[in-house]
Amino acid sequence: MHIGIALLATSAFASAAGRAALRAIPGARLFWLVTFVFPYWASTCLHFIPWKRRAAHDLALVFDFIGISLGFSGQAVAWAPGGEAAVFDLFLRRGARGSGARGVLAQLSSLVQLSAAASLVATAALAAFLFRGYANRAREPVMLYLRNVRFGIVGVNMLLLGFVESVSIADWRVNLASQLLGKAFVPWYFLRCVAVDSSAKGPLPIWPGVWSAHENWHVAVFVLHCVQLYALVTARGQGVE
Repeated sequence: MHIGIALLATSAFASAAGRAALRAIPGARLFWLVTFVFPYWASTCLHFIPWKRRAAHDLALVFDFIGISLGFSGQAVAWAPGGEAAVFDLFLRRGARGSGARGVLAQLSSLVQLSAAASLVATAALAAFLFRGYANRAREPVMLYLRNVRFGIVGVNMLLLGFVESVSIADWRVNLASQLLGKAFVPWYFLRCVAVDSSAKGPLPIWPGVWSAHENWHVAVFVLHCVQLYALVTARGQGVE
């Protein structure tokens, strides 16, 4: 599934029609890259290449973890008013000012931009921890290196994206679906059924030796990504920024 989505997403992004469609929706180009291109190629490299050297496998694992975190932070930036330029410029300009309803909207926009910036910092910190773990892989497996810290950083990114989506998605039904699936079910299912120290089978069907909880989790994540894409396209397509 990973390689198929990665190929289709990359082909769509590379095509003239795909680029035109993404350019027409503010934030869609970045969203597409950090949701359907980079993470799925990183996952493909980890799961579909039979690495013979442990060092190569662990490096692929590092980029897979970074791809997951970048998905959260990149989506937050895609939702932020002004996009990546506004987020990167956040600390170089004075905060938005205003009064009344305009002031409230300006403050919410600033909070969304600040959340996106904080998420990027968290992803950068995670990358630093992971590469340090990779350098020390002889003493401790990368999978286990500062595992709680890694989970904590991803959890922070998840909460920051949850705030950004809650503020940005006007349709309460789509908003609720994104929060329940992405901030409740997906992490719960991973910790209970997919993590290396998990043992539960969970509520989704599995086929021993063919289809495991790990595949179920990836399907759930893909469904989540489709919901998030729908939320962005419908909101920005209607001129909501």
